[in-house]
Amino acid sequence: MKAALIIVDMQEDFCPPNGSLAVQEARALAPTINTLLSNPGFALRIASQDSHPPNHISFAPNHPPPNNLPFEHFIEMRNPAAGKETETKAQRLWPVHCVEGTKGAEIIPEIDTKNIDLYVRKGMDARVEMYSAFADAFGNLDAEVNRSSVDVHLKGALEENGITDVFCVGVAGDYCVKFTAIDAARAGLRSYFVEDAVRCVDPGEGWEEAKRELREAGVVITWPWLAGLFYFAPTPPVYRLSETIAMSSAATYTTFHEGLRSPDVKVSTKIHSPATNLSPKPLPYWLVNVPRSQWTAECPSYLRDTSQKNIEVLSTPDEQYRRQGWELVKEIVRSNQIDRFQRLPSDLRRYLEYKEQIIAEYGSIMRFVVKERLRWGEGTPDDLKPKGRPFEYDEDIRILYNDWPYGVEEGIVHLVVWTKFELEDDPVTDDLTPRARQEIEEYVQRTFLSRMPADQVIWFKNWKSLKSVHAVEHFHVMLHHPEAEFLREITGGDAPLKRQSA
Repeated sequence: MKAALIIVDMQEDFCPPNGSLAVQEARALAPTINTLLSNPGFALRIASQDSHPPNHISFAPNHPPPNNLPFEHFIEMRNPAAGKETETKAQRLWPVHCVEGTKGAEIIPEIDTKNIDLYVRKGMDARVEMYSAFADAFGNLDAEVNRSSVDVHLKGALEENGITDVFCVGVAGDYCVKFTAIDAARAGLRSYFVEDAVRCVDPGEGWEEAKRELREAGVVITWPWLAGLFYFAPTPPVYRLSETIAMSSAATYTTFHEGLRSPDVKVSTKIHSPATNLSPKPLPYWLVNVPRSQWTAECPSYLRDTSQKNIEVLSTPDEQYRRQGWELVKEIVRSNQIDRFQRLPSDLRRYLEYKEQIIAEYGSIMRFVVKERLRWGEGTPDDLKPKGRPFEYDEDIRILYNDWPYGVEEGIVHLVVWTKFELEDDPVTDDLTPRARQEIEEYVQRTFLSRMPADQVIWFKNWKSLKSVHAVEHFHVMLHHPEAEFLREITGGDAPLKRQSA
């Protein structure tokens, strides 16, 4: 395998706050993309740029009113290929954007452009749209047809460099990144759409339709942050419990990792088992990171019916795990992509096992937390009745370590602030109300920011779908290199269960 990274259109006009066609949260992708750019395994790092003439066909002001509103109206566009001029396609109208030579056409300064090997300017022909870095909107891959639309024949450049696999990131996921990934597959490459490093114009229905099109084209949609690392592989199968040996993505991750770590190495098509596997076949997900002496023929009960995301994490060897650093932690929280947090694979396994044991003994996680961790009685409604309004009395609040923290770098401390009172949220958006957010901000200011620098403290509240304990209100605080005495003071000398059981 020889891989290339294609960064699609990370330009000023596509990024908030001032872009004329800004995609929500596009600028926040920079840390993720920069980490990918720094991966030495990519043999080629490419950045595409929209570079339109002022009279481009997609610009709404270039068409007469009243049917020239950007986003809303469409015009008819003709195929520029010789002999195909009668072929037409509906073209959506856009605001004026990425005009050649303007500030809006520049790559945003947050991207580490020093690591980019090749730039591809596209959309230069005023007659035709070109979302993809490979082909125009009619799918023309031929270099002659696209000569006036793009300054680099990308298919040819990749072939010259022996590239076999491409990983597509950037904006917009439902337009330029989607078509680039699809056309890469049409060009005979193994194509990957890195979902965690993409933002969409329409993150709802538009993204759902894009996923369908990508999969139909044979593009693999993958997530580098599933385990906090950058090893790419197709989604592993869901294993049947009757299978004692099944294909595991652990082996696939290993193969991809080896290929990315050394760009010129030729990776065998044979899938190799991890070193701990003495069997000639790959391991099923429930045996990865488990000593051979502890292997079981059947999947343990606590790993059955687990989510596909958990299966992918459990399938990853611990040694391939890359812990999330402080800058990335802050970016995840600020962009509200809390599902990007993930535990170390072996920690996730132990957490799921412990969770099953707790439920068997206490009947619920909530009862265990209230009785054993918070010491708030038996967990009855009276035990959890607050004394006053939110954050009015210390007796209604308890700060403890997260018993099973995410896989973050050493020096990042994960705390949970438990409360007897509810933190008001909007039932429609599943997010905190402005009032509740303000109340938390004021509490964090008093409790943490009065003792630590502002850039070393960050808080978040899990989406309801991600909560492990639903019945007891809580939010999370992460601290970067806090003093031990301060931690002892605010937690009352607490220690996480993971440490207690070690």
